[in-house]
Amino acid sequence: MYRLPLAIAILIVLAACSSTKRQWQKEGVSAFDTANVESECKFQTGLAKIKGDQAEELVRHCMQAKGFRLN
Repeated sequence: MYRLPLAIAILIVLAACSSTKRQWQKEGVSAFDTANVESECKFQTGLAKIKGDQAEELVRHCMQAKGFRLN
């Protein structure tokens, strides 16, 4: 009786864990340099004291303005 819902719940958790996180990329830019640019965008957003979803959106715009795309 409880086996099917438990099996479904386990499959959902495993599927969520296996999904890959999207990463910023730009042709010719190393992962290290990409991380530095992203840190700079996050720092600037922090200086503006913006939090939550707005901060994530500003970081996204900052990265896109510098030529990066999420893959």
